[in-house]
Amino acid sequence: MVAALAASLLTVALWPTTEPEPVVLDAAAVAAEMTGDPADLIESHLPGEYRMLTPDAAAERAASVPDLAMALNLNRPDPQAADPLEAGLARLTEVEVAAPSVSEVFDRLPADTVGWLTVVFPASIGNLSGAPYDSRATANRIRLVATVADSRSWPTPDRPWTAEDRQVRPDFQRVVERDHELLYFDPLANNGQGSWVELVGELDDATYVGVLVPGGSAFISSDNFTRYSDRAGSFVDASDGSLAMIVWAGAPFPSGWIQEASPTWAQDAAAALTAFVSDLRRQVGDDVTITLAGHSYGGAVVGLAETRELDVDQVMHLASAGAGFGVTSPDDYTRPCRIRYDMMAPGDPIGFVQNIPGITGLGHGVEVSTLPGVRRLLTGAVPDDPDAFDDVHRTLGSLGIAGKEIGGMHAHSEIFIPQSDAWRNMYAVFTMGDPRLLDDQPPPVPGCA
Repeated sequence: MVAALAASLLTVALWPTTEPEPVVLDAAAVAAEMTGDPADLIESHLPGEYRMLTPDAAAERAASVPDLAMALNLNRPDPQAADPLEAGLARLTEVEVAAPSVSEVFDRLPADTVGWLTVVFPASIGNLSGAPYDSRATANRIRLVATVADSRSWPTPDRPWTAEDRQVRPDFQRVVERDHELLYFDPLANNGQGSWVELVGELDDATYVGVLVPGGSAFISSDNFTRYSDRAGSFVDASDGSLAMIVWAGAPFPSGWIQEASPTWAQDAAAALTAFVSDLRRQVGDDVTITLAGHSYGGAVVGLAETRELDVDQVMHLASAGAGFGVTSPDDYTRPCRIRYDMMAPGDPIGFVQNIPGITGLGHGVEVSTLPGVRRLLTGAVPDDPDAFDDVHRTLGSLGIAGKEIGGMHAHSEIFIPQSDAWRNMYAVFTMGDPRLLDDQPPPVPGCA
């Protein structure tokens, strides 16, 4: 604990006040130079029979051939390439280019060209901020298949030393088998346990988009990957297609109480989350309502993101670790008057780590429920049907909790039980409905309507 405290104090003291700005390109000029024929890309990087396919069909086939997927995953565009398409893509990826510049370049390219660039250079497209989400998901599907196949080449002390005797990594394999749609995928993050951003639902038809930031141990290798995907899916399934959800875990996350007491992970994640949300806003437009929700440690990430220029309509804290390191009032946020909700069940164990003094270099700011203007949500009870399921598909009857008031040691997860009062309140917030509030509410923010 002493080591964690010292590290946190040093990190906070030395935290940079400015960050390098992404490069802004003349998007029209870059797109105008990318006049090559996609057939040249196919001839250089794909088997001959791919010439007869559409880009979508080629991507689907590439994802079904692990050896080809691995080869494509190694491709990187050469800035000196004779092919103007390859050289142009290299300009977008060799340095960090501002997402609006990337977005404009892709908007100016023919759809087939974008499709073939995605198939041939999936490692360049998959996590490229500003690239179309459908292209990123397609690229990351190929990258996932490649990563699963390549995992047989990773010997470890508890795995056989010959590739023929090793099985693929089951944690990444389940992502492929369940056809998760990843907008970001880093298999090396979190010490090889992986980080991700997943789209659940259809953005094209959505009126509302919810972004859910998980708590600690947000790794692909952990059960949290499936758990948060299913939680997001429960909200999408309840809508008529008007709601899409994004599970955002696109940064390293802490694991365990000692690491999770430190704000350093949240500081890094908040910067990445803010950039992602800015790109999301560009892709969905201003008419779509975006709600940013953070659960547990994810609430601390959301709180720090609010100290930046964050383009969301409303924020919801769910059993949150805190309002963000250094935050003591709404005035510490860039938009003090933004709509904020807080859900905290009685007896939730997260309360033991709230309100740690900032001078320690630990903790995550004040308890969200104490902030002026916050709307405190009722948590209520779980369904009284013993055949209803919890958020990991166990019947409430088998757990002996049908009709139970949400509270105590298990409240941290019970709020996500589908059709519970807490779940219904979250759904109401995500869809701009009329959530049920507690009687006891903090005072309004002075000067806010």
